[in-house]
Amino acid sequence: MPAAPFAIPTFRPSALPGVALADLASNERIPLLLNLTHKLFDQTQDQGIINEFAEAMGRIRGRACMVMVRTRDVPKGSYRITRWRTADGQELVTPVMHDGQVGAAPIHSGGIIGLVCHDELPQMARLEGAADTVFGDWTTGYRSLVSTPLPEKSQPADWLVLLDTPEDRWTLENLETIVLQSNLVGVVIRNLNIARRLKEATAYIQNEIDQIAEIQRSLLPQTFPPVPGLELAASYATFDRAGGDYYDVFVDPAGTGRVGFLIADASGHGPSAAVVVAMLHAVVANFSKLPEPQEMLEEINRKLFARRIGNSFVTALAAVYDPATSELRVAGAGHPPPMFRHGATARELEFDGGPPLGILERVDSAQGRVTLQSGDTVLLYTDGISEAMSIDHKLFGVDRIRAALLSDSNTGAPRTIEHLNAALKAYIGSARPSDDQTMLVIRHT
Repeated sequence: MPAAPFAIPTFRPSALPGVALADLASNERIPLLLNLTHKLFDQTQDQGIINEFAEAMGRIRGRACMVMVRTRDVPKGSYRITRWRTADGQELVTPVMHDGQVGAAPIHSGGIIGLVCHDELPQMARLEGAADTVFGDWTTGYRSLVSTPLPEKSQPADWLVLLDTPEDRWTLENLETIVLQSNLVGVVIRNLNIARRLKEATAYIQNEIDQIAEIQRSLLPQTFPPVPGLELAASYATFDRAGGDYYDVFVDPAGTGRVGFLIADASGHGPSAAVVVAMLHAVVANFSKLPEPQEMLEEINRKLFARRIGNSFVTALAAVYDPATSELRVAGAGHPPPMFRHGATARELEFDGGPPLGILERVDSAQGRVTLQSGDTVLLYTDGISEAMSIDHKLFGVDRIRAALLSDSNTGAPRTIEHLNAALKAYIGSARPSDDQTMLVIRHT
């Protein structure tokens, strides 16, 4: 039999003068309680926690009859028995191991169990030998009973009922201890349920974000339109499931043969940025004719500014290529300028860009232009490329973009994209990108 509750321990001298430590070697309960604590936090279901608690209480309290009862999801005054073990270890009800099995247990009402669980408060009782009105003489030989709820959201969900043979087996001190222990178990169950609901909510949100990301990717060009004299290639990688980068290539609906390019970066990440990207796509898709780059940015800005996209904004670069003259005209709104390679030199195209879209009523970007010759390459990119960081927090930077573009064999736009991505990956190493990374290569054949 375990030591009596609140027994005063003996003390032994310690290595520190003037300090005596309690001799706890003979106490069997402390190791059981510590083991219970570890097991409780390993459980993933309510019933697993309840079973571990009941098992530990049976060992700590000695050879007592133990009954586990659930009053949740049944009419008031009714209950289900989820475990019933006699003092000699016989299991009269096979232990319910999973939450989903509880509903299969029959519903009872009344009797001794119904009486002690009725008022939703801990209870002590003396048994005087009368048969139980529900289960008959199962209490024969037991003289004392204690019951305590395992509350969930302040309402009892499960109960622990212990019976023993001595009439004075249970004291108020025993009951206080059991109530405290059972309430701690209730806290563990509540935290488990909160964690489970949080996990379910997170899974739902992530599924929604995945669908948003899939829709967003469908807005990007699946193939490029054929453009006389040009070869095109692109690379798109999101920092999060749904990103804020966007690019598009579109032929003038008016049939002039001119081709428009747009690359943009909505501030932030995730669904909010993806929604802004969808707005960008809608504006571009509604062009009845291809505007000049400055006009393109102004039109997009008008739509975003009119809808007040909160604290969001969009950096963007628009370009128009005219196959008749091989001229590429560009305008920007807070976006990195294009990198232009001609032979053995590479430079940024210079022009006075305007502020990001969606902030002011007008962009007022100046327009730059360059006439492309055979082998010339223009790289449009978002700042996730130039601001990518190595493991030691150093930027990839514009100079490395220029160097990577110059070191490319210039045998085709797809090969250039591969080369740039390889240079970027080699630089950042194992560092995780902190922004979306998009590139669009325009090469004059």
